[in-house]
Amino acid sequence: MRRAILSAAVLLLSAGAALAQQDPGPPETSAGKPLFTFRSALWVNLHHFLYVLGRACNGTPDSRRAAVNAPADTQGFEALTPKERQTWEHAIAYYRSDVSPKDAVFDHGLVAMTNAIAAAGDSPSLAGVDIPASLRAVLEASTPVYRKVWWERHAQSNRARIEELQSLLARYGKPISDMLTHVYQQSWPPEGLTVQMCAYANWAGAYSTEGRLIVMASAYDGISKSEGLETVFHEAMHQWDDSMIPRLRDRAQRLNVEIPRDLFHALIFYTVGYATASVVPATTRMPTRSGRVACRGVRNWTNTGCGICAVKGLSTALSNA
Repeated sequence: MRRAILSAAVLLLSAGAALAQQDPGPPETSAGKPLFTFRSALWVNLHHFLYVLGRACNGTPDSRRAAVNAPADTQGFEALTPKERQTWEHAIAYYRSDVSPKDAVFDHGLVAMTNAIAAAGDSPSLAGVDIPASLRAVLEASTPVYRKVWWERHAQSNRARIEELQSLLARYGKPISDMLTHVYQQSWPPEGLTVQMCAYANWAGAYSTEGRLIVMASAYDGISKSEGLETVFHEAMHQWDDSMIPRLRDRAQRLNVEIPRDLFHALIFYTVGYATASVVPATTRMPTRSGRVACRGVRNWTNTGCGICAVKGLSTALSNA
């Protein structure tokens, strides 16, 4: 484990030093396709909006986060008729009891439903989509209300965030991508990754889970500009979880040592932050609050504070062990 992390530290630092020497450009896969394709689709936006509203109604602790301040998104609500309000309130009540109590990242059933809804894109209906009939009925009934009040505004927010990210990726994406794949000895899927841009996602403002599902929130300014650039790579790296986490655990088991449960998540925070700070001018990225939570186990393990690159602290601590 010590040797692996020391190697990662050396690779990280050497790769970071070389980033500024690389030609800019958007990141691509080994097949020459764009690494990221962004989509702003009706059904998955409605689904996530209702999801965070349902969690707010349930009073879950994460519903008070800035990234999910959906209850304040009421502009135009007064234009609804009593019948339309009833339809909307029924949709929220359904999500509150049947969907929102589930975790968007770790509940396999909800993840499967979200993937199916995302695949529906902007289809006229959800006919044939593999989701419960009751969920299909709620979404289709509430769509006219969503279109009337929110969809145009949400779609505009999505377009603006996509344009911002595409501009940043065109300038800085390639060196960041090259560094991450080099340090972790991983590759991106040849066909690339699709990012579902929604006004709301979950408490963190973005997540990545099974089925190569990546969702980012456009209404949350906490992941705009360079933080958005960092976030899209962060979520993309979680698609390496199934490869990297077993490798870390296997090496630790062979050496009879314990590693923090969220070690790879912590490494993602810091390596992507380091890469972003290395190429984006005047950027000195420190972890967000969620990043500090993810890295708490690393600090406890190494007795080091948070810095721009956790690998440095890890390698130092292990060298002195």
